[in-house]
Amino acid sequence: MRLDFTYAGERIHAAGGSTYVVRADWLVVDEDSTPDDDRRPAFALFIEPAAITLRRALVARNGVEDGSDAAAEAVAWAWEHRAEVESMANPLGYLFRVGQSSLRRERRIRGRAGEFRVDDYVVDTLDFDADLFAALRRLTPNHRTAVVMVHMYGFPYSEVADVMDVSEAAITNYIHRGLRRLRQLLQIEVPE
Repeated sequence: MRLDFTYAGERIHAAGGSTYVVRADWLVVDEDSTPDDDRRPAFALFIEPAAITLRRALVARNGVEDGSDAAAEAVAWAWEHRAEVESMANPLGYLFRVGQSSLRRERRIRGRAGEFRVDDYVVDTLDFDADLFAALRRLTPNHRTAVVMVHMYGFPYSEVADVMDVSEAAITNYIHRGLRRLRQLLQIEVPE
């Protein structure tokens, strides 16, 4: 089954005639259900918040365009293999890796190395300092992902650890080193 994702409110069609609706930011639900419908399958209840978290993590790691594409590929893969995903101990971490793998394949095909790209439109729209994005671009992907997920999106360390499929200690390390590097790049002195 292949899903073609678009933005909020747009209908998407999958092979086999199934129709889904994207609600809010990458929420995937069955067309015949309502947001408070208890009849939705358990997988739909999992994938709705997971798709948002997954997209945020992959965008933080790879930039808006590549991260969004990787998240769409991972969610489509999850729908195709939902029985397998439901039996996993850490499905979100696995789907993060699926997104990363799809992005690596795409980059090989395009012959382009991965880089954290953020359009000027996004910077202007979000009203963030362009220097911050330039500094984020210079962090390692793991450090950038952990810092953005925890400090921009407010995710707890444990959830970021699940998404990235690493220990909480590793996330603590990524954040500590990432913030130290950001302070250095932005020339911010912290009183001791």
